[in-house]
Amino acid sequence: MLRSVILFLFAIVIVKQLHAQKITGAFKGFIIDSSKNAPIPGATIAVINFHDSSLVSYSVSDKQGFFEIKNFEIGRYMGIISHQGLETVYKPFSIDSKTGMIDVGKIPMVKQFIPMGEVIVKNVIPIYINGDTVQFNADAFKTKPNATVEDLLKKLPGIIVDKNGHVNAQGADVQKILVDGKEFFGTDPKMATKNLTADMIESIQVFDDMSEHAKFTKMDDGTRSKSINLKLKKDKKKGNFGRALLSAGTQNRYEANLSMNRFDGDQQLSFLTNINNINKTGSVLAGTGGSMFSPGFGGSGAFGTRNDNGISRSISSGLNFNNDWGTKFKINGSYSFSNKNHQHNQETFRRTFFPEDSIALYSSMENAKNIHQNHRFNLRFEYMIDSMNTLLYIPQFTVLHAENFNNDSSFTLASKPGLEYLALTNRNTNTQIQDGRHLSQNLLYRKKFIKDGRTFTLGWNNTLTSSKDLGNNISPYTLYKQDGSIDRFRDQNQQSRRQLKTNNNLLSSSITEAIGKNKLVEINYAYTYNQNTSDKQVMDYNNSSKKYDITNLPLTNYFENIFNANRIGANFRLQQEKYHIQIGGAAQFSHLTSKSFRALTNKDSLTKQRYTNIFPTATFRYSIEKNKNLGFNYRGRTKQPSIIQLQDVPDVSNPLQVYIGNPLLGQEFNHSVSLNYTEFNKINFKYASYNLSINTTDNKIVNSIDSADRGVQIIMPVNHGGNYNISSLATFGFPFKHKKLQGSGLNFSTALAYHRDVSILYKSLNIGKTISASQSAGANLNLNEQLHFGLNANLAYNQVSYSVNTLFKDASFTQVYSADVTCFLPLHIILSTDIDYYINSGRTDGFNQKFTFWNAYVAKELFGNKQAEIRFSINDILNQNKSIERFTGENFIEDTRSNVLQRYFMISFMYNLSKLVLGGKAPLPPPEY
Repeated sequence: MLRSVILFLFAIVIVKQLHAQKITGAFKGFIIDSSKNAPIPGATIAVINFHDSSLVSYSVSDKQGFFEIKNFEIGRYMGIISHQGLETVYKPFSIDSKTGMIDVGKIPMVKQFIPMGEVIVKNVIPIYINGDTVQFNADAFKTKPNATVEDLLKKLPGIIVDKNGHVNAQGADVQKILVDGKEFFGTDPKMATKNLTADMIESIQVFDDMSEHAKFTKMDDGTRSKSINLKLKKDKKKGNFGRALLSAGTQNRYEANLSMNRFDGDQQLSFLTNINNINKTGSVLAGTGGSMFSPGFGGSGAFGTRNDNGISRSISSGLNFNNDWGTKFKINGSYSFSNKNHQHNQETFRRTFFPEDSIALYSSMENAKNIHQNHRFNLRFEYMIDSMNTLLYIPQFTVLHAENFNNDSSFTLASKPGLEYLALTNRNTNTQIQDGRHLSQNLLYRKKFIKDGRTFTLGWNNTLTSSKDLGNNISPYTLYKQDGSIDRFRDQNQQSRRQLKTNNNLLSSSITEAIGKNKLVEINYAYTYNQNTSDKQVMDYNNSSKKYDITNLPLTNYFENIFNANRIGANFRLQQEKYHIQIGGAAQFSHLTSKSFRALTNKDSLTKQRYTNIFPTATFRYSIEKNKNLGFNYRGRTKQPSIIQLQDVPDVSNPLQVYIGNPLLGQEFNHSVSLNYTEFNKINFKYASYNLSINTTDNKIVNSIDSADRGVQIIMPVNHGGNYNISSLATFGFPFKHKKLQGSGLNFSTALAYHRDVSILYKSLNIGKTISASQSAGANLNLNEQLHFGLNANLAYNQVSYSVNTLFKDASFTQVYSADVTCFLPLHIILSTDIDYYINSGRTDGFNQKFTFWNAYVAKELFGNKQAEIRFSINDILNQNKSIERFTGENFIEDTRSNVLQRYFMISFMYNLSKLVLGGKAPLPPPEY
């Protein structure tokens, strides 16, 4: 019912606004360069209302310098014609009942600079494409008062922000967010998106960032990562400003945070702190924890309705600074601390598939409590030795402490045609205390020569990791026969200690040389030496001494793994005005040595493997037009097995699913192909993006699942081929140009994916096929200055099938319909509400639920400059919030339902700190058009 209401309201708003657009007049002409009498393409024509200077419409001149803007109502207007490097031209005109078409003919523009401070013409172009970079004008996408950067990103076409704050842009996860080109608290995107406000941002740039080596040599080394740069407004680049918030609510809910910034050109200093128990995390650090090393088996993917599981108390603080010391030194650093106490209750239903159409139906109830604490230090130091030589040093140091407690009870039904019975009951109690340290270092020397294009680099990358954990496991379980009688009972009570150490090193060097106009050649060499050790000791509980003093010899083991490789390669790059091509490759000769000492046999075992690999690469970028770009990329790379995957000692923390490493594992080789196209129409401001990715892995490390005993599975990693995935994403966005819908727009995204995963089940090949499709549509409607309205719809379909059970094919469907409204009333009062309606279908009985998540607040802005706000808010008005997720694995489908934060009331006071320019009061802004 609610979905129909939302869609009906959406239709009424669109129809009403479209009906109100009376076509009564137009404004057209030709823009020419007066000195050459030649047309000027790409000039911006903005039309404002003559009386209130509000923007009415806009356009851009075409290749012939022609422009035409339609749909003007009766009134007086001012046409503003601008182009970089030319004097701005103003053309007043009027539309009345007799004059419908205003043809101004040729409009000459002269090369003349306008003195600073006389006139500011607002940038009305919402999107600009420059090569691989897509830039969004922040002012073109309206947000609520005091909105964060995260709220702003949700408005942008092609960018998705999930419920946990993770950002995805153009189909790829964003790894780093910069502020004015500088790191903000290291590479943690959430520090910027959750702590900076939207009103600080002038533009958002989405691009593929390259390594420091690649940016210097102009040779793509394949280490691209999706990144965002937040360009600050000019008045935010120099001054002291920040925000303080204090909130208290029912059920003892609270939140307090403080952000303070001091910016002075290249000098930036930021301090952030937050404490709350309403599941807010100011940093991704507050959400990390658990083992620094994990086997990597279990679920292969998750999708569902909401992902804010459990109840969390979070404390986080951080300090970030940027400074340029003269022309020689640039330094950037940060420190952040987080402490998160998380309580989680979860109900699970899993269907596991076996050959001959047999199924195990597993149900469990779990209670967990986790405490995760992190200290993270980041530093980036750049020294300009002289104009030809630079030295760059980037260290990162993290200290981790984690305490995890988990208690669950479960039962399993065995099911096959004509028979179903209780097969197993189990109770599992796990505790773990872990302390870890991680240090990564990147040292890079870069040298330019007098000859253009000739460079030399020498780099060293080092990673040092140390982790210690102490764990206890108590797992009694009972197996039953088909007639209901007990088959056997086992009570496991153990304590384990594990110490992991890593010392990875990469020494690399490269030389580039220009061999002609726009042609560049690179020769590179790299040496890798990685050493990893795992020392594990397991003790059984002694009923006589009441201590863990009996060594479990089969589970006690010391394992060492050494990987070293020599790699030599070459690349060729051709740069032309419309396109650039890079092709290359490398040959790598590597050795993998594994040494294992088993306490059971008191003997060492040694395994050696040799590999020779060829790494082809190809990159192609073609600029069809200024705002139409086509890109192609291919990469081949290897991936080494982890030490947990290699260590051949059983992990019985779950006695019914025993994991054991495989020292004979080989390395994977991945082929990755991507094709992307972006287009932006400067006339109607429509944006489109298409992405296609194909990944296939030879010799992929997959799980082999077999039976060790009745009711007990043995999981071992093995190498197997036949794994690949194909995914595509299409994004469309366009703003409304009518003055009544200024700042409004529509966004559409369509995603399709196909995954083929291979595993070994009971010595039989199992092929898992997953088909997923999703469609999203959103409208951001700013009906006037007093009413902002947003609508979104997201539909996702997922289908999974397994070859071991040909009769089974699972399909699920998730629908989310959302609306948000913000209304600005007299007396500086703001009303705002947002609502999400979830529909789940195709799942296990009890998990196909519909529910509504509805929030609202009323706020009063205080003081003459609106520097403070008092707010009353209600979270989950209907008390229906839920968290339902689905996971898929090698041979199972799992539905989970977790406890979440439900209805509470809260009152908040927020104060915006001083925004004065350093050295005095902020100057009055010049008049704007």
